[in-house]
Amino acid sequence: MSNNVSLRVKAQRLGGKLSAMVLPNLGAFMGWGILTALGIWLANDTLKGFVAPVLTYLLPVLIGVAGGKMVYGEKGAVIGAFTTMGVVIGANITMLLGAMIISPIAAWILKKVDGVIEPHIPVGFELLIGNLTVAILGAIIAVFGCVVLAPAITSLSGFFAAGVSALENNNLLPLTAIFIEPAKVLFLNNAIGQGILTPLGTTQLDELGKSVLFLLESNPGPGLGILLAYCLFGKGNSKANAYGATVIHFFGGIHEIYFPFILMKPVLVIAAIAGGIVGTFLFTLFGVGLVGVSSPGSIITIMMMSAAGDQLKILLAVLASAAASGIVASIILKGSKDVDEAEVNKSLKEAAKTMESLKGKKSRISSVFEDKEQEVDYSAIKKVLYVCDAGLGSSAMGASVIAKKLKKAGITDIGVEHARVMDLPREDADIIVTHVSLKDVAHEKQPDIKIISIEDYLNAPEYDELVNNIVSSGNK
Repeated sequence: MSNNVSLRVKAQRLGGKLSAMVLPNLGAFMGWGILTALGIWLANDTLKGFVAPVLTYLLPVLIGVAGGKMVYGEKGAVIGAFTTMGVVIGANITMLLGAMIISPIAAWILKKVDGVIEPHIPVGFELLIGNLTVAILGAIIAVFGCVVLAPAITSLSGFFAAGVSALENNNLLPLTAIFIEPAKVLFLNNAIGQGILTPLGTTQLDELGKSVLFLLESNPGPGLGILLAYCLFGKGNSKANAYGATVIHFFGGIHEIYFPFILMKPVLVIAAIAGGIVGTFLFTLFGVGLVGVSSPGSIITIMMMSAAGDQLKILLAVLASAAASGIVASIILKGSKDVDEAEVNKSLKEAAKTMESLKGKKSRISSVFEDKEQEVDYSAIKKVLYVCDAGLGSSAMGASVIAKKLKKAGITDIGVEHARVMDLPREDADIIVTHVSLKDVAHEKQPDIKIISIEDYLNAPEYDELVNNIVSSGNK
């Protein structure tokens, strides 16, 4: 069991690093998708002229910058971009996967070499030798990427593409929902969507001009059905919170908001799988796809990224997947015994415990004041930092909720920001807020700070408790 937990945690960390190279560049990916779609719809040669250069050069280099920077800051970004050009030149396919591999490796090598030679650099020669190190190592690694790595990745991509084609040709692609939907509930949605499906889907674009793989993880249908079932048959807090969560999930594209609803009753993962299977089956039956990454997984961005003529078919498939998951979830919820408010709150606690256990963490719930971190002087707080896995959807939403509550309470001089949990430690943060499933990671990254763990992204009582403590301290 411990080995399984260890492997799961390692997979989560690897997936998080892969997605961290794509997520900062999603705007460029979506911009490329919009230009591609407009170029096709309008038959405009000028817009079409952007398609190949951006896909071939710009997007891999941006990933190379992010991958190198993640390992070794600005110097890592430079060598990451430079070495990425090596795999780009050495391949005849899009090298997103190549950029994800070579850029962090090149940055890591540079970091190690710098650590060895910097103590011996004569005074006044730091800039010269530092740049020469980047240049020489970058040139060597870039040539290696061009001659060795690019052909190997091309073969590997061909193998994966053949596997995807085999699944599609044998009508087995819908069965990927059996793995994707449970993994999403473990907060691996960004790792799957950005770290795995995005590179494979981008490879398909060269051949087909669109890819169904962009829809497998981003499909909001399974989560929508489960939330609607809670709206109809949920009880207490779960039903009350489901209404707002439904709108945020479907239109805002923040899928993390429905994960606790499944963990509150884990058997509901069957409903998510059913919705995923139905949605993917219809996607493949209709032959639809997206021309670029849809992130966040909002129905709005999905419609924007849909290939010409596919919008209505994709919408029908998404609604059908919602209907499938909703029917299964309704049956499960209707069969549940009525519980009172206290028992609902208890089940939410148990769901959070389950999440911690599944993610390989201690099976415990820590409230805002159960931590052993240093006590907080609420009167001196100047910045609240909300962290999540990707640093985008759920943390941005939670930070917005806290900021509005502070403003309503008359607190105007406290900043509320959001970030990735892997970006910790942040020296400018006075207090950190995160979901209970990420609390241990945040504590490991920054152990000397108060960490508030929440379970409900929208209506966590800890938000009000934080604001009340600040107000009581006289912090204005």
